[in-house]
Amino acid sequence: MTEAQTSIETQIRSHATNLISIGKNGLVFTDDVFDRQRYEETTSIGIDLMSMVSAGTPTQLAEIVAVEKGYMTPKLDVRGAVFDDTGHILLIRDRSDEKWTLPGGWVDPGQTAGEAVVREVQEESGLVVRATKLVAALDRDTQGHQPKFPYHVTKMFFLCERIADGKPSPIETMEVDWFSIDALPELSTTRTLPSQIQLMHDHWQKPELPTVFD
Repeated sequence: MTEAQTSIETQIRSHATNLISIGKNGLVFTDDVFDRQRYEETTSIGIDLMSMVSAGTPTQLAEIVAVEKGYMTPKLDVRGAVFDDTGHILLIRDRSDEKWTLPGGWVDPGQTAGEAVVREVQEESGLVVRATKLVAALDRDTQGHQPKFPYHVTKMFFLCERIADGKPSPIETMEVDWFSIDALPELSTTRTLPSQIQLMHDHWQKPELPTVFD
């Protein structure tokens, strides 16, 4: 794909996301029957546009959008970085693509981001940890993760420290292991990028560094 094609795809995705958000948000605040029809049509147009640059069909995308109720806001994805005394980082091998990533996942309703990352690390690695620092809050699309999603995602990265001894054991994952940041395995880049692991290591070495956001 050429740079021009990538730029056009990015513009279409941005316009589609905005149209879907306008339509969904309008439906939250209006009771007028004609306005509701307009907002439903706006949402439908956005879904059709998104299908032009996504793997999913308009029907599949509509099903995803239909799950979202209320005012449209970004989804929150949390990732936890745990280091051992030698600076090796804990990674888990995800079952979906058999590649490695920082443990993490979606924030569930009723949970704080800090609670969610503690839960995810324990579920995916077997380690009991506590979150010690929010290192970064980053936009998934701006970071360059692939594939693109038909909804907006903010990724929150936390430093975590182990509070219970014990060998990591996979619970929801294929494998769990420690890696030098200079010898990382093949990463699941839809979830974690090498630059993000480097950022976590920088903050582990220098906790006084400020939180990063975009």
